[in-house]
Amino acid sequence: MYGQDLSTGWIADVLCISPKTIEKHCTNIMNKLDIHDRFESLKYAIKIGVVDPELWAD
Repeated sequence: MYGQDLSTGWIADVLCISPKTIEKHCTNIMNKLDIHDRFESLKYAIKIGVVDPELWAD
């Protein structure tokens, strides 16, 4: 949970908007894609090429 909050806070700072706004946008996107948790969203991001698992450190 801490990592999620840190990422949300960082994104909010960069975009100069509220962390709650970020959370609401993420929720809306996940609902539209029929994705139910962050793990599913990660799998989707890998599938469409937004995330490259080869770049992760072991």
